[in-house]
Amino acid sequence: MATRIDELKPFEPPRWLRLLETVVITLALPAVGWLINPQDPLLLGSGLTWLLAIAPLLVGMRYGFAWGFSSALLGVTFIGMEGWWFHGDVFIDRTQRLPIAIALILVGMVAGEMADVWRRRLQKMTVIYHAQSTRLEEFVRHYQLLRVSHDQLAERLAANPFTLRDALKALEKKYQHLPPNQAPLRHFGNELLAFLAQHARVQQAALIPLDDQQQLHAEQAIWFGGEAPFDLDDPMLRACLEQRRMICLKSAMEQGINVDNAPLTAVVPLIDIAEHIHAVVAVTAMPFIDFHRGHLHLLAVLGAQFGDMLHQAQHSPHDPHFNQHACVAQWVRHARDHQLTSLLVLIDFSAQLSPAQVQPVIDKILSQQRGLDRSWVSFDDDLHHRLYVLLPLTQPQAFDIYAKRLQEIIAAQPGIGESCEQIRITHRVIDGRLSVKKLLDQQVSQEVAHVHA
Repeated sequence: MATRIDELKPFEPPRWLRLLETVVITLALPAVGWLINPQDPLLLGSGLTWLLAIAPLLVGMRYGFAWGFSSALLGVTFIGMEGWWFHGDVFIDRTQRLPIAIALILVGMVAGEMADVWRRRLQKMTVIYHAQSTRLEEFVRHYQLLRVSHDQLAERLAANPFTLRDALKALEKKYQHLPPNQAPLRHFGNELLAFLAQHARVQQAALIPLDDQQQLHAEQAIWFGGEAPFDLDDPMLRACLEQRRMICLKSAMEQGINVDNAPLTAVVPLIDIAEHIHAVVAVTAMPFIDFHRGHLHLLAVLGAQFGDMLHQAQHSPHDPHFNQHACVAQWVRHARDHQLTSLLVLIDFSAQLSPAQVQPVIDKILSQQRGLDRSWVSFDDDLHHRLYVLLPLTQPQAFDIYAKRLQEIIAAQPGIGESCEQIRITHRVIDGRLSVKKLLDQQVSQEVAHVHA
């Protein structure tokens, strides 16, 4: 039984297989009729004319309008061929054969169109599901982080002002200020391991990066607490990459993985919210007293947080590889194909504002983004900043609420003061009517509600 919508997603077979099935199904039924009555293989005179309609009905329900219609045309061709073969005239007995031919075509068209309608609805629900699933996953990760941070705070001394979440925020700021053309793990890999050593009491571990093909690179491994020999083909490492989740000795034994003389105690993937693994942390030593469910859960949560930080560092608005056009085009396509509306919010900063005034506001707005939101900064000829914020699956009515929240953020920033009047907030609706070029055009003319912060 399917438990996830991913398992219900229609994966159409290749075109050659669809063509083969259409021909085979359409030919199979006349072949059955030939076996029943060689003198009347289409059974037109025996009251079983519905036998011809089964092929376009099945093909249309399985592959859609075009294939059902093609199967019906092929059935009509068989009717003509049967008349010519047995009676020497393709158009013999039109009063009987013409209604049957029209009925075949209608059956193929109606069945195929209904299949296409339900397939489009399922694709629309799939897009919504993936978007909502991403938001839910982001919420769950923040909830788990707060839960673990609260548990640690309860255990520590009341005089200690720093929590796990505060430490992660400080580490995240370092990633945000890293130049986009530099590898984050190469510069802060040691700090990640030191973070795990301090907050998760890891005594010895190796941080092993993965390439674009999800292959481990042992030569780029970063060690903490000294090196320890282990094999890249270790069953726990392979299980972690295959299952895309943390594997420890206990879970490995429950799954029947061979852990005899295993040098690893746990393998933690640095996996982001898009299910991409950037690296794995192979833990070879940690205190036995900390080897319990709650502490292992902390390791998994930290691995997910590190993965999200690496993802944000590689897909920041200042990343030269970030393609704004492709990002907007994706949701324009969803709006045209599935009627899923999104918003593109534009925040214009006057050229009279200095970069020292603008940058803190931009950083604060970016820190309020959700998991699906995307943003980038552009400059026009007058050297004024424009911040684009893409809000997927957001109705136009939500703009007023979002703009009001932006007003409060901007007004709370020190150094803005009376300069709030020089910041203008507008929006453009992504409903499939405007092209990507017009949506991103600096001079586009559109009647939209705007708010002066």
